[in-house]
Amino acid sequence: MAKEFDTYIVGLNELLRDFSKLGKDASKELRQASKVIAEKHMVTAFKASAIQSGPWGEALASGIRAGADRVPKVMIGAQKKATRSGTASSNMLRYPVDTGDPGDSTAPFTRTTWLFRARTYQKPALEEWAKAVNGLVTKWNVG
Repeated sequence: MAKEFDTYIVGLNELLRDFSKLGKDASKELRQASKVIAEKHMVTAFKASAIQSGPWGEALASGIRAGADRVPKVMIGAQKKATRSGTASSNMLRYPVDTGDPGDSTAPFTRTTWLFRARTYQKPALEEWAKAVNGLVTKWNVG
């Protein structure tokens, strides 16, 4: 499974390590808050961008969903067949729709991609996530 991170946050690894010391219930609440934030900001932005990406946009958008993690996470693509003919999954569509080159996965990007255009979610999602973290730290830090 490929992973891509849009934003580098200084001290994030240390924050998550320290947060885990607050206990499983605190981590569970953070995962729930992060999933809500991802659904609200990230999934909405990625689906809107995917729909505008061409003839397979609707099929591609059907495979975009929020994941449960301590930071907001979006998953793009699924193995379930997404086209009318039932021959292609959204995983199979993700790369050619993004690059415009259905045959060469090593070709350099030659145009503005729908994935890049979707990144309008970053600032509001990060701000909301920071508020959620601060609230949970206040709630669970009893030491």
